[in-house]
Order: sequence, then C-alpha cells, then structure tokens
Amino acid sequence: MSPHQLSASTGIDSTAPPPLTSLSSEASVKLYEAKLKPRINTIKSSDASLPSLVDAAEKIIREVFQVAPSPMRTFTFTHQKPEDYDHEEISTSISAHLDKIMLAMLTYAQECGGERGERYVAAAIVSCSEEDDVVGALAALGTTWLTHFLFVFKTRTPTIDQTETHLLQRRGSGKSSFADNVKSRDGYECVLTGFQDRAHPKPVAGVYTANMIATHILHRAVGQFDTDQNSNSYKSAATTFDILLNFTRLPARTLEELSAELDNPSTGMTLESNAHDAFDTFDWCLRETDVTHVYDLIIFRDLGIFKKPDNNRITFEDHSNDFSDSTRKLKRKAPVDLPNPHYIQIHAAIAGILNMSGAGRFFDELLDKYKDDEDRVSAVRCWPELETLMEEQLLREAVTESLRMAKVH
Repeated sequence: MSPHQLSASTGIDSTAPPPLTSLSSEASVKLYEAKLKPRINTIKSSDASLPSLVDAAEKIIREVFQVAPSPMRTFTFTHQKPEDYDHEEISTSISAHLDKIMLAMLTYAQECGGERGERYVAAAIVSCSEEDDVVGALAALGTTWLTHFLFVFKTRTPTIDQTETHLLQRRGSGKSSFADNVKSRDGYECVLTGFQDRAHPKPVAGVYTANMIATHILHRAVGQFDTDQNSNSYKSAATTFDILLNFTRLPARTLEELSAELDNPSTGMTLESNAHDAFDTFDWCLRETDVTHVYDLIIFRDLGIFKKPDNNRITFEDHSNDFSDSTRKLKRKAPVDLPNPHYIQIHAAIAGILNMSGAGRFFDELLDKYKDDEDRVSAVRCWPELETLMEEQLLREAVTESLRMAKVH
C-alpha cells in the first residue's frame, strides 16, 4: 500500500466496493470542469426559483449522498511509514466529510454571495443528479470544493519577514506600503484588542503596547499563482477563481486583478500578533451589522484573544490624518480605504464553512504532517503543489527506508 493515500469517489460506480484511492484530485476537477460546470450554468440561468433549487439540493444531500457508504462521501488521507525500531508500519488517517462540506456551503452561501452565491451552490449540487453516477458526481463536486476552493484559504501565507521584504520593495517604488497605510488608518492600534503598536507615533500612557501586524483579510496565496497558463498552479488558480466569482461578491473580475488588489489597504486590518494568528486560522471572524463598517465579533475557538472590544463590536474608521505634523495639518493626506466589506464577508463565510464542516481541522492535521526543518508548515499556493510536496516526501522516505534496510542486511 502506498505511504500516502487520498481517498474519494471521483465518478466511479457508486454501487462498487470502497472507491479506488488516489493521491490526486485531478479526476474530480476534470469532471467538474467538463461535465458539471456547463450544467451548473444552465441551471443557474433557468427559471427555477431559488427556494426550489435549495430544497432540491438539500434533498439530494440527505436522501442520496448521506445514505451512501461512508467511503463514497469521505475524503481520507492515510499516512503510513515504518516505525523506527521494530520495523512495523504505523498508520494515521484523517478525513473530511464531503456531505458536511456541501451543507456548510449551502448554509453560508447567502451571507457571502447573496442570492447569486446561494443559487450557484444549489445548482452545483442539483447538476450532479443528472449524472449516471450521482454519488460519484457529488463526491467529485465536494472534492473540488475541498481541494480547489477551501484549501487555498488554509495554505501557509508568506512569513512576516517575507511579507516585510515584499512591502519594502513596494515602498521603494515611491508608494506607501500596505503595512504603513493599514496601521496608520487603524490608528496604530489592534482593531480587536485596542492594544497599541510599539511603533505608535503618539503612544498613550496606560495602554498595553505590543507588536502589531498589518493583516491580510484573505491569505495572499489566494492571489498568487504561476503565470504560465499551462502550469498546474495556473489551472488550479483558474478553477479556484471561477468558484470564488460564483460563490462570493468578489470585486475583482480577473485573476490578475485579484492579485493586484490584495495589497490594497482595503484588504487589511491591524491586529496584535496573537489575534492575527487566530484570525489567520479562522478561529474568529467579523460579521456585518446594519451599520456600514461596523461588525460583530464571532468566535469559533476562544484562542489568542486577550481582550475583546466593548459589546463585541468593531468599528472601522480612518485615523491616518490623526498623526500628521502640525506644520502639515493644513494639507490633509488622501484618505485610506477602509476594509472592503466583501472581503470580510468572504473571510466570515469561509470561517463558518471550515468550522461547521470540520474541513478546517482536516487541513490543520494534514498540513501539520508536512512541516519543514524549522517546524513550520511548508508554503504551498494550491492543492497540486501540496501533492507535489507529498510525492517528494514519499520519495525521501522510500530512499531512507531502502538505506536503512541495506544496513540491516
């Protein structure tokens, strides 16, 4: 048996025994692109009402997918390698439940993409019912959403050092950096805890001081891809972006627009380092209120939040002119864009889906197995890059085992 296995039904006969296992999600994505997507577009543009589509989608999940054998609706990663001393294999498995992912996508579609987003999710599920192998099509759809949509939000972002280098390069072009703009707009304070930055130009006595991070609301990996249109990275990014456009109210209309927009201050906010880490792992999010730029704090796991805002509510305001020199007061700087509500909606919806479905825990455990020599999760931009990383580790383990066995004999 292969040391690395990813199991999921991808269009095979659902009446057969447990499905064939494969490291790659390629078959699922191919089915999605070639067969499901054209049907999704037809159903989306049909006269069917949104409530009827949602009801039909829920019925398909409940009466078809959830009654299928568990292996047919489960995406499982199995890691096996020889034990160091007695040469016996040890095996660990982690799974993501594709039916739960679909239900979570339906639940949060309205919040993230309005009726358009909800119609897309419902249409995608209903489109599977037109396949001969309905369960296989549903598994392929769930696998595509898991590996080519949700995964991108959990990939490791560049380190703080890498980000600072990137931002300094932008500053060299004569423009204020993302970090400078975001921190000055937020008054050099963590928008969650109220702690002030160590670099605060006018620190207030009695207010706790800590390191602040200009945090991207969406991982920069969402907009990073190989520009070679024949590469696996670009093809994967194109699938991801297409799902993003359908599921969200994303302002950017092309991959290139999205990449350029992710360093605009409207895509960031200032957070204390622990709050940043918890936001980055979707342990908390912000949910819109009826008042523009005012959000409620939603906590999934109470980790890394040392202080909560009054009434669990955060208001964004532009403070960038509060720190101008007195000699420059008469000439106010151009305002800095406040966080774009669409990006906050996307983060909140992804947080809800990852926590409701258990996919977030699946990704955490999966990525934990591929840490580098400094115990950091290896940086990958997309699922195909993770598969390459898996294959490289598999080769290293095979060579190491061969050398060990040669010494034994």
